[in-house]
Amino acid sequence: MEEALMPENLETSDSDVSETIPVVKPSALDFDTGIRHIIAPAFIGVILGFLSESFLTPIVNWPSPPQAAMLGTILLSPILYFILLRDEKSRWWEYSLGILVPGSYFIMFWFSGWGALFCAGYLPLLIWVWISTSWGRLDLPPFRYGVWHSFAVNIGGFAGAILAFNLAL
Repeated sequence: MEEALMPENLETSDSDVSETIPVVKPSALDFDTGIRHIIAPAFIGVILGFLSESFLTPIVNWPSPPQAAMLGTILLSPILYFILLRDEKSRWWEYSLGILVPGSYFIMFWFSGWGALFCAGYLPLLIWVWISTSWGRLDLPPFRYGVWHSFAVNIGGFAGAILAFNLAL
């Protein structure tokens, strides 16, 4: 009788004989959000950071790989808007502004040397994890998606640079 009243997307876990705990199954929406707003921007950052460390850094000292990843993402932000968000065409500039605001912060702090590891590396990683766990189920405006994606590109650019450096050893 109780099973008929429960929603279809809930499972019950019998951890205690007297009580059942509802467990929500992940949906296709969670997977789509994870790919489009967490994995894809971080992977774009990894690719741009890897390419920068491999081909740009041996020739010139500036930009560093995370800076190059952010600059590349700022330049490609209108295209990324249509690929990752698939929203109204007239709102691409909001997404680009969302990439630009934290992106300029990251570009400035990567100049600071060792201080960059905290201000543009570790702290953004913690904020990105928090954003990814709390914003994932919300329908956000393009600006906030741009902010979310810029954190992912920053972390991905740093990871791509480390990967390229280790592969070159």
